[in-house]
Amino acid sequence: MKGISVKSRIQLLDVDRPGEIFEADLEEATPTRLALSVPNTFVRFELWRQEGETNYSGSLGGRHYVFTPPEKARKSAAKKK
Repeated sequence: MKGISVKSRIQLLDVDRPGEIFEADLEEATPTRLALSVPNTFVRFELWRQEGETNYSGSLGGRHYVFTPPEKARKSAAKKK
């Protein structure tokens, strides 16, 4: 499935550092994968989720991040199934 190309900045939660937020630019999204880039760098990484799960998760530089899509986005994705 080809992803939807989008350009927006999202906030990721650092699992090991509660309360710390990391911002990344969303480059492409599918129901199971987010392709992200670190603002003002050439660094790219991905977050993944299993079918039916709410959160995307992944690692960058030894840190583990989680992204929970807004409620509206989750409902929209569920309708497309």
